[in-house]
Amino acid sequence: MDEVALDPAFVAVRPEHRELGNGRVHVWAVPLAGDPEPYLAPLSAGERVRAGRFHFADHRRRFEITHGALRHVLASYVGKEPAALEFRVGPRGKPYLAGDGAPQFSLSHSGKLTMIAVAMPELGLDCEKVRHLESYREIAEKHFSPVEFEELERLGDGERLLAFYRCWTRKEAYIKALGEGLTMGLDTFDVSIDAEPRFLACRDGRSQACEWSMVDVSPATDFVAAVALKGAMPGVERFRLQLG
Repeated sequence: MDEVALDPAFVAVRPEHRELGNGRVHVWAVPLAGDPEPYLAPLSAGERVRAGRFHFADHRRRFEITHGALRHVLASYVGKEPAALEFRVGPRGKPYLAGDGAPQFSLSHSGKLTMIAVAMPELGLDCEKVRHLESYREIAEKHFSPVEFEELERLGDGERLLAFYRCWTRKEAYIKALGEGLTMGLDTFDVSIDAEPRFLACRDGRSQACEWSMVDVSPATDFVAAVALKGAMPGVERFRLQLG
């Protein structure tokens, strides 16, 4: 099974003790190709039940790798065994790690890749594999703000698809940071659609653009990914999870 060719900025490391010094953001890439066996041991009984509900073996394998990887990564920050981690769900449905002083995290997967972002402040991550979409302009007109859609329409045909994915992942990263999901209107705030990710305006009544920062963490040539963080973005470290 082919594995995603990651950008060299994602350095292969084992999930050993790690610290989030100086407010840094750590972004982990986890290719979903290969044997899920190394990821199975820490899965909870509930996660095993959920994995067993998948009709297709490939979907089950991707779930197992994703959730096993999440446990290995988060355990490296809190000094616990991966199987001992406990998760809770916030009032708006956002999962978080139980325990005082535990870091925030956000998970996203697309195609044959999972990504995990870890930081102390609130954050959200979204990753999308770039695929041709016949209806992307209709999707943009329905969900993007007028400012974003007008910017998209100004671009040439060869630029629009990538700009669409940039805008989509940046908007998704922000609403995931808030824990809102798609119940929140994507047109209530503006983000950039060019190569430099940034907030332009917020009209959602929850925050202001100046309270959030954003960074591009795209892991490969055919993927687009972004992290939204509450507060300044002091620095990002990129890792590729290596077990065994």
